[in-house]
Amino acid sequence: MIRNLAETSEPVRTSAQVCVIGGGIAGLLLAMRLRKAGIDVVLLESGAAEQTATQHPLNRAVSIGRPYHGAMQGRARCLGGTSTMWGGALIPFLSSDLEARPCLGLPAWPVELGDLEPYLRDAERLFGAGPSSYGPEFADEAGLGDSVPPTDADFVVRFAKWPPFKKRNVATLFKREIETDPDLTIWLNATVTSFDLDRATGVLRSVTASGPDGRRLEVRARQFAVCAGAIESTRLLMLLDRQNDGRVFACSPALGRYFHDHVSMAAGRLDPARPSMLNRMAGFRFVGGAMRSLRFELSPSAQRAERVASAFAHISFEPLGPSGFDVLRDVLRGLQKHGRVGVSSLAALPRHMPYLLGVGYWRLARRQLLWPRPARYDMNIVAEQVPQASNRILLGEEMDVYGCPVPVIDWQIENATIDTIRACARRLDAYWARHGRNDVARIAWAVEKEMGVDGVPEGSISDIYHPGGTTRMGREAQTSVVNANLQTHAVSNLSVASTSVFPSGASANPTFMLMGFALRLADHLAHAATR
Repeated sequence: MIRNLAETSEPVRTSAQVCVIGGGIAGLLLAMRLRKAGIDVVLLESGAAEQTATQHPLNRAVSIGRPYHGAMQGRARCLGGTSTMWGGALIPFLSSDLEARPCLGLPAWPVELGDLEPYLRDAERLFGAGPSSYGPEFADEAGLGDSVPPTDADFVVRFAKWPPFKKRNVATLFKREIETDPDLTIWLNATVTSFDLDRATGVLRSVTASGPDGRRLEVRARQFAVCAGAIESTRLLMLLDRQNDGRVFACSPALGRYFHDHVSMAAGRLDPARPSMLNRMAGFRFVGGAMRSLRFELSPSAQRAERVASAFAHISFEPLGPSGFDVLRDVLRGLQKHGRVGVSSLAALPRHMPYLLGVGYWRLARRQLLWPRPARYDMNIVAEQVPQASNRILLGEEMDVYGCPVPVIDWQIENATIDTIRACARRLDAYWARHGRNDVARIAWAVEKEMGVDGVPEGSISDIYHPGGTTRMGREAQTSVVNANLQTHAVSNLSVASTSVFPSGASANPTFMLMGFALRLADHLAHAATR
């Protein structure tokens, strides 16, 4: 059941066993699993049913240090959250990502990959991604033969899964339940602005959300879960602390610190001698309703030898001029965001019929996406950023329309991250030649000083909207904010389901792991809410 705080005429008070703050991927997955366990839920979403503008004004953040583009471009406030614009890559971290990495000063996560595997399988089923392998075994399963270079000592070949576009938006995925479940109440335009904490017991009694024109909604619950994205989840915990004289998270000085992201660079330009073979090697593969994409991950042994963090490389293309691919992509993104196709996109399809017919042939005969030509081909390297306490989120002096502090992001890219990119490029160049790929395409590298370039141009490297670390998970309150069950050390009935709990960025996109953690948290909260 959906209600809208912008349409109420009087203050509202309500209650539930669990209050979920945030209606994006983590929040809706958490709420739906709680409902399957018979737990009644109130969910507060700061945005409307859809975000019509490219950027939401409540996502404003002040960057000091290096500009952090993901603060505005990588977030959405609406039902479905960033799943309305999410690329869709599902791939788990490697087990080594969660282990201690002494050469980088990183302790082990308080959970193991095996703890999450049942929940990751559940997420695969929900999103129609299929049960096939993410590793090099997929090449054999799909009959790819020698079109894909093998895993060796330096690189692990893996294949991300991309759900069908119509299943990527969680608001669409759960549309029927959202509209009909009487024990799930979703409030739109409900931005949490204050907290009622019992200081004597350390229990959160209620939260108050504000809406347009000063409307208020108070929610009392036994358990609260903040699922508002990494930046907003951190801001809300810091707001709770400020409203209680800085005493709540005094035991967790890590709150707001260790901000990290994946850092990406178009590290090399490919000059294809055999464009069709390059397409066969790296183009999306269709498996059922999902797609699969190739990536080369720097192996744990290579990381240790280089004393660098995780990194992966993938090949991308950019059409040189207007193309049928752009139109096709607009059609599919319309399905993802709105559940419908725009008239202008449909009208443009006939102009690109030759390419679209080729797409159909490759889809049926080769089970792959045909890349448009002419195009530019890049070898992109995505590096894990080793967490540093100096990279952080703070509450600034500027206030939003509800009188709450706008977050300040103090973020830098350290030399260690550049070292990771260089090491990955150097080893990938040797790997490419070792497996005979120069006959397919040669790589002109833009990074790696041994190849003639010393340093990285300022505009060539950036964040990719994978923020984490600022409510980090750990065993001790002194060095973390939440425990292995995502419960805050400071407040017994307050949990966080966000990539902000990830102590490190690891080797892959974080969304799939977030799904696993959200589903696991639901089981924990269902038990806690009924005790």
